[in-house]
Amino acid sequence: MLLKKRGAGFEDVLVTSNPVLREEMQQRSGRRSVPQIFIDDRAIGGFEELYALDKSGELDRILGIHATADQAS
Repeated sequence: MLLKKRGAGFEDVLVTSNPVLREEMQQRSGRRSVPQIFIDDRAIGGFEELYALDKSGELDRILGIHATADQAS
């Protein structure tokens, strides 16, 4: 929902039943838990890390979103 709210396109990749995709996710992120979130091949982490980026304003920067006066308030 957070990425949808930002208008960011994304793809859900289900890795739980695909050992090859799960291994790739682990190699790319260094983590075994799901979900793992990647933005432009950058491993973000899970939802808690994404949420923290949002709260700090860093998520908008990573996504290339510039705050408007309405978003800043």
